[in-house]
Amino acid sequence: MSAFLGHIHYWLYHKIGRVVEREQLIFQKAEEMCGATAEELQSQVWQIYGQPLPDTELGELIDHTNIHGWLQRQITIAETREAAFIKELVDTCGGAAQDIVLSAYAEHGKLCGEHAKAQRKYDGQRAAGIYQAVNDYVLNGMPCDQGDVVTVNEDDRVIWEGEICLQERNWTKAGVDKAFMKECYQKWFAGFVKALNPAFVYSQAADTLKGSPVNRHQIVKEA
Repeated sequence: MSAFLGHIHYWLYHKIGRVVEREQLIFQKAEEMCGATAEELQSQVWQIYGQPLPDTELGELIDHTNIHGWLQRQITIAETREAAFIKELVDTCGGAAQDIVLSAYAEHGKLCGEHAKAQRKYDGQRAAGIYQAVNDYVLNGMPCDQGDVVTVNEDDRVIWEGEICLQERNWTKAGVDKAFMKECYQKWFAGFVKALNPAFVYSQAADTLKGSPVNRHQIVKEA
């Protein structure tokens, strides 16, 4: 059955797995902070959205009659479940929970950046190569959903415009604060880039384009 699966399907499946990893890291940090409360909140969220996918070969899990639809559904579930857990955690534990979530995002970004570096398949000496690695690791909807406008400047700077990620629609479903989630992803990107090559940095700032709010993100060599 796995013969029907292509590289892009495994690529997406691995990115879904990254979200599951990060959700578990957040839970571990939350459990250290508030013990049984974290377990109770996780259980409540899992009752609504289901448990994370098991660490199993994709061919044993996927609906081979609807590959695209199955992947799209798993993306939605993973993103929404993580956001819902973060919302419940912050609503219950306040600022302390925000701190551990931000810490988890930064740590997970660093771990993913280190993993990408170890693969030796990305040109980590150039901003464009680092951006390619970011795009391979961060879950941002289906490939057909992508809406980023990417510019590579002569000074080895990659700038991309658009929302920080397409997860926003799932954040809305979960009811989590979108500004906080964007801050979380900024921590993730910064950790990833720094781990892949400490000579580069990630930064983000709000801007406007044709009267509409736009997020500009960049990877650039540190001065």
